[in-house]
Formats: sequence, C-alpha cells, structure tokens
Amino acid sequence: MRFDWSYYLVVAREQFEDATDTAHKREANLRCSISRAYYSIFHHAKHTLYDKWNILVSDSASAHVQVWNFFLKKGEKDIAWKLKYMRSTRNKADYNDYIANLEKLALEVLKLAREIVEELNSL
Repeated sequence: MRFDWSYYLVVAREQFEDATDTAHKREANLRCSISRAYYSIFHHAKHTLYDKWNILVSDSASAHVQVWNFFLKKGEKDIAWKLKYMRSTRNKADYNDYIANLEKLALEVLKLAREIVEELNSL
C-alpha cells in the first residue's frame, strides 16, 4: 500500500497553526509548513499522472520538472504553474536564511495546496 501523502498537508496545516511559540520555533514551523505542503501536493500530482494517464515519473531530482511538463502537455497549465511556484517557495523555505513575509507566504502556499487538490481531484 502506498503512503497517503495527503497527511503531509495535514501536518503542514498543524505546523502553521502551531507557529506561536518563540520567534525561532515559529519560523521553523512556518518553513516546515511550506515544505510539507509542497511535498504533499507534488506526490498527489505525481500519483494523479499515473492513475489518470499511466505516466510514471522518475524518482530523481528531475521528477519535479517532469511533473510540471506532463501537466503542461496535458493542458493543465494552472496546475503546472502552481506546482512550480510552490516548489520555488519550498526551496526558499528550505535554503534561504531570510524570507520576507514568511507567514503570508505560508498562508499562500496552503491556499494553493487546497486549490491544486481540488483541481487534481476534478480531472
């Protein structure tokens, strides 16, 4: 049985809501929220490609680009661009020492995640 990646989105929301302690813990929770939300949606998109079109995506670092490109080819530009934006934001959360408006960014990513789930489920 494959892992249900939607639970990462549950964890992402919990981390966002738990971002109330010290400044450092708050920032760590917001960053983790962004990261987990992205990976939840990435895997949901990857499984949708397989379940709907029998498209296998590699397990390499290029998988992210493969997913975007497959959705672009299928005419699902909105999904592709949202995924690309979410990955860019996830990269910032995971690698940048300073991120302006982190809470706003985390809220935006969680909103995009909900939108993408609805779009993927309606395919």
